[in-house]
Amino acid sequence: MQFREIPPAEYESFALQHPGRYYINSSIMIELKKKNGWNTYYCGVTDDDGKLLAAAGFSAVPAARRYHYAYAQRGILCDFEDHALTKFFTEHLQSFCKAHGMAYLRMDPYYEYQELTQDGAVREGGFCRQNVIDDLQSMGWQHQGFYKGVQGDSQVRYMVVLDLEDKTVDQLVSAFDPKTRRNIKRAQKLGVQIRELDPAHLDEFMKLMEFTSEKRNYEDMGLEAYRSQLEAFGPEHAKVLISYLNMDHFHEMIDIERQQVNAELAKAEELLQETPGGMKATKRKNDALELLKQIDARQQETDELEEKYGKEIILSAAYFVMYDDEMYYISSGSYDAFRKYNGPYFIQNYAIAEAKKHGCRRYNFTGTSGIFDESADDYGVFEFKRRFNGRPIELVGEFILPCDHAMMKKIHALTGLKKLLTHR
Repeated sequence: MQFREIPPAEYESFALQHPGRYYINSSIMIELKKKNGWNTYYCGVTDDDGKLLAAAGFSAVPAARRYHYAYAQRGILCDFEDHALTKFFTEHLQSFCKAHGMAYLRMDPYYEYQELTQDGAVREGGFCRQNVIDDLQSMGWQHQGFYKGVQGDSQVRYMVVLDLEDKTVDQLVSAFDPKTRRNIKRAQKLGVQIRELDPAHLDEFMKLMEFTSEKRNYEDMGLEAYRSQLEAFGPEHAKVLISYLNMDHFHEMIDIERQQVNAELAKAEELLQETPGGMKATKRKNDALELLKQIDARQQETDELEEKYGKEIILSAAYFVMYDDEMYYISSGSYDAFRKYNGPYFIQNYAIAEAKKHGCRRYNFTGTSGIFDESADDYGVFEFKRRFNGRPIELVGEFILPCDHAMMKKIHALTGLKKLLTHR
């Protein structure tokens, strides 16, 4: 085996064939780190014929003063079950990082730890990869623990995914929770529509994300990050979708429905003339009159909405990336005032169908805290994802590989001093 630096294109070709691929360990995302002024590196292990067996792409992240560490976001791409390969790669990565002025290498692989049930419990008799963690630790990797929720700047350990293989769109939808299916149908009936936003015109999306981040108390990634990713992945692979009401379309739908109900009412009246007092005809008439009342109420509501908000009302929005055969739902927002229109449900249904249409094997709802009961702050979000038949997965977590112990001590001393000064 041989260790060598490789060009980004060679890394990317290997990544697209590796089971540990994830959109943020693509060369596309790694290269975006250069916008922060960070250097990026790509290394690999080849066999004697020059075939790549393992690869790593990482950036040099400023830690303190002039010191840096290496970060392989969502992990190096290596068969962790292959001890000899992993050990060889680890030893050479240590030397490489030290030689290039990086104190340690940090990674958080897209690699499942143990099998979970739909409810988040450990599946009896399911797989467990503690042996991989033990083996990595024997090589010098320091496991950062089985944390749940958000831990500093660490990536989440839990996600919710939907398997798309060997299923039609209809089969996927039929497996949604009944309430979710009703919400999707209601949104459709109420005239909710979906549109993709131009990356140059994200103002309304950013207003919505600002509203949502303040409501949920988190920091959104920001306009520049969205635009950079949209540009880097391209329109076929990264999208901002909005759900909205077009009031002209809404009026048209109401008019069509009113015509249909009036036609039904006329039939009922005709039957009652033939058989006065007929029970079935009377019921048809009463049902039609009740529907007309509902339509009138909706018409009044529509007029009020249009007067207050204008011809187009944005309900919700979401950002997605499609990388190879997996689609990632990364961030979203919605306005509480329009909750009844079920915009978020309609967007998810649309995105899942898009993922299936493009041949994706998996739809990834991304992060969840790993606390699968009502004590979790994000339990409602987890339930939302699970009702689309999403299942939770648990990843192995974060590892740190010390590369330059002297530099690590200096970083710890400096960051420790900063923390002390901060808390005075």
